[in-house]
Amino acid sequence: MAKFYWSILLICSFMMTNSAQAQTKISGEIVDSKDGGKLGKAAVVLLNAKDSVLVKFVRTNESGNFSFPKIDTGSYRFIVSFPQYVDFVKDILVGEEPISFGSIKLSKAALLLEEAQVTGRIPVVIKGDTVEYDAGSFKVEKDAKVEDLLKVLPGMTIDANGKITANGKEVKKVLLDGEEFFGDDPTLITKNIRSDMVSKVQVYEKKSDLTDRTGVDDGERTQTIDIKLKADSKKGMFGQAVVGGGTDKYYGGKVMANKFNGNQKIAVYGIAANDGMVGLGFEDGQKYGVGGSGNMEVMDGGGIMITSNDDGSDGGFDGNYYGGGVPKALNFGASYSDKTANDKHKINVNYKRNQLNVTNTSTYSAQNNLPDQARIDNSKTSSDNESRVNAANLRYDYKLDSLTDMTLKMGFNKSQRDDFSETFADQKTLEGLGITTTNTIDNAKTDQEKFNLNLLLTRRFKKERRSLTLAINTNTDQNNRRTNYYSSTSFLRDNRTDTIDQYKLDKYKNNTLGASLTFTEPISKRLTAAMGYSFLNNRSETLNQSFDQDPITGEYTVLDERILNDFDFTSIKNGLNTSLNYKDNKLTVNLSNQLDLEDVKRHYNNLGTVLQRNQTSIRPSLSANYKITKSKSINLRYSGRSIQPSLTQIEPLKQNVQQLVEYLDNFDLKAGFSNNYSLSFNSYKQLKDQSVYAYMNATQGNNTISSKVRYYDDGRQDIQYVNIDKTNWRIYGQSGYRFVVQKKWGLNLNLGANAEYSSQYSYLSLEKGEPRLNQNENWSLSPDIGLSCYKANKLDFYLNVSPGVEKLNSSLQPELSRTTFTMNTYGNFTYYLPKDFKISVNVNQRYQSSTQTLQSINIVNMNGYISKKFFKDKSLEAQLFVNDILNKNSGINRYQSGTSFIQSSNEVLHRYGMLKVIYNFTSMKGGK
Repeated sequence: MAKFYWSILLICSFMMTNSAQAQTKISGEIVDSKDGGKLGKAAVVLLNAKDSVLVKFVRTNESGNFSFPKIDTGSYRFIVSFPQYVDFVKDILVGEEPISFGSIKLSKAALLLEEAQVTGRIPVVIKGDTVEYDAGSFKVEKDAKVEDLLKVLPGMTIDANGKITANGKEVKKVLLDGEEFFGDDPTLITKNIRSDMVSKVQVYEKKSDLTDRTGVDDGERTQTIDIKLKADSKKGMFGQAVVGGGTDKYYGGKVMANKFNGNQKIAVYGIAANDGMVGLGFEDGQKYGVGGSGNMEVMDGGGIMITSNDDGSDGGFDGNYYGGGVPKALNFGASYSDKTANDKHKINVNYKRNQLNVTNTSTYSAQNNLPDQARIDNSKTSSDNESRVNAANLRYDYKLDSLTDMTLKMGFNKSQRDDFSETFADQKTLEGLGITTTNTIDNAKTDQEKFNLNLLLTRRFKKERRSLTLAINTNTDQNNRRTNYYSSTSFLRDNRTDTIDQYKLDKYKNNTLGASLTFTEPISKRLTAAMGYSFLNNRSETLNQSFDQDPITGEYTVLDERILNDFDFTSIKNGLNTSLNYKDNKLTVNLSNQLDLEDVKRHYNNLGTVLQRNQTSIRPSLSANYKITKSKSINLRYSGRSIQPSLTQIEPLKQNVQQLVEYLDNFDLKAGFSNNYSLSFNSYKQLKDQSVYAYMNATQGNNTISSKVRYYDDGRQDIQYVNIDKTNWRIYGQSGYRFVVQKKWGLNLNLGANAEYSSQYSYLSLEKGEPRLNQNENWSLSPDIGLSCYKANKLDFYLNVSPGVEKLNSSLQPELSRTTFTMNTYGNFTYYLPKDFKISVNVNQRYQSSTQTLQSINIVNMNGYISKKFFKDKSLEAQLFVNDILNKNSGINRYQSGTSFIQSSNEVLHRYGMLKVIYNFTSMKGGK
């Protein structure tokens, strides 16, 4: 890898030191055309004639003189601008001889002289809490997609896994002209819409529809990118078809077709692949496997579901693919959106049918640092999971009249899952002495149906900012799970075995109905107040049955009463919300609070008993945005909320799927409180093409609900949820500074840093010992260095290096604390050869140093291809692709959870070759 880094740096050095050309001087003076007065502080700009990129900028001195001492030979556009005067514009050709304009006479704009005026494009503008990019100011390859455009925007990064980060915050939603496009998946737009169709790119934190209508902040924020299309890019068809076949029986095929006609957008797609392509944009299936341990999740209303506590790639499966295992996908979908010219009617509807099969072999190893009794947990899981999902969504916006708006949203989701897993696990001491061994086979079938309906009605009055908003929402959820479950645990110290062989039937049904009414009233020119009432009724039925085998018939018909859960859950919540909003040209401030009074009740049908709690919660929030200039702003946000204990934490449901774990009741459990603070700063200097952003977020938990764990010598453990009168913290910060190193070659340098600190408390105890308070502290710091170069149709590359250090500390076991060095690298290199040939290579590398019981890991995944484009419009491309060129990729991941150092691994797609044929078709005008 060191050779790779040095090669990139040498290339950059060569470009910077060998790009010099013949240079000359440009000079002159700026005067008033009428009286010859010298115009000091006039702006003199030199733009590249081909792409209007800024080359030089100066202001005249007090005598009206200016000078560009060293200008490369070439074609330029020369512009002079002075307030209240007509701009002077001239195209010039710079040779080896100096150019002297002499006296350039500017005329007053009021004289209306017939001189050409040029309005310069502003690459980045900050409008309140929105950062807007002018797409035409950033150059990318002719047939580039939106994803390629995002990579060159200041403050925007896309990592090796396709995750988009904008100004330090991960992007969760990408809109097209302000509307969803196949739901929330960001890659459906970024990978499939051409960049030359884009006019603007907006980045902001999207509030909920209810907050936008009422001004009452409900705390919902989603980092969002809105892709605005050009007017001439909204009529015609475009799309892409890909087909590929490779070694080891790998294949991949997709097709997407779009038809735009003004406001009307129609899109269809289909996918059939086993090479990691499971979605339109998710072609990179080579994610590092991230793991965790399978766990039991119990919903507050009820329902035991065996899931993973991380991403599902270690044996647990949530119906999605995260890079762990070998996937086989068969997916298709369609989308339709339209609106009338006056925006009176707007409709957006989409349907998706996804079928995904993932086979995986995963391992899990944890060094559990218990006081005076450290142990090693190991497991290996083989799994075969298949999900089939049908999902449909509709949104309809209707303007009843000039003062009344209505929004109707509906969603339906029906899924079926077949999940099989077989796990062998063991516990050992650090010296290797056995404690337990467990063999588990889990074969389950799940059927689920969800439906939701939301209505939002807003009536504005003649008095500006006075309005009344009604919101009604209802949803249903039915879940049936049938499981053949077998588990056998051997307690080696006691020489005994505990075996479970059961058929489990889990049924869950939930209905929710909610409504709110909010009134807004202007108090002054800049101040608006709002007040509202909300109501929520939640009812559910839960039945968890486990059947033993009848010794006579052999059928699973004997009900196990010890772990029967049969109850009805109800929750009735009444809320009062208030808000104040202040807004002027530079400052926007919103202060709000939500007060909730909730009655929750669980009625046990089989026991005739009731568990009930009355809860009072508050949710204050404060947000402020100050626009320093058009391209510089600062944002401050605070939100707090009561963290109420769930009835499941107070009285856990009965279960035996975790043979070594027993959950204990705690009827004295009380509410905690969480504070969240965030501060962000954005700045962009247009003339120097420099951008700076900084983001900091801190979460503070008071009287938090944590766990008290008691470990036994035979490998068992008891878990009880308790309040801890200590403050938990998680603090995260990210910053970035981007500037131009070499303008002619489009060479940019990105300097940044990421820092994180967390402190979490819990209780641990051994056998009959007293509980001991443990503090887990994690520190991490990683500078970030990125170098990018873009030379149209010649060369582009991006190299990001992020060395770092992590420190993990446990107060009860300080001798086992560790400091770890890490290195994360992502590189992408593309070189354009003659006759439309192209070679591209990308490298992902991750290193973590060793621990006391785990060796260091260094994962390298290199992919690349050679391609050739055909036809005059270069619409057809043949590509020879090789996955994992070095055959060094592995799905290993390491992290800390509680007192444990954990390493997991997953099966990944290794080296294979594939021939792909890609056809891009369009009738759009695009950038013409």
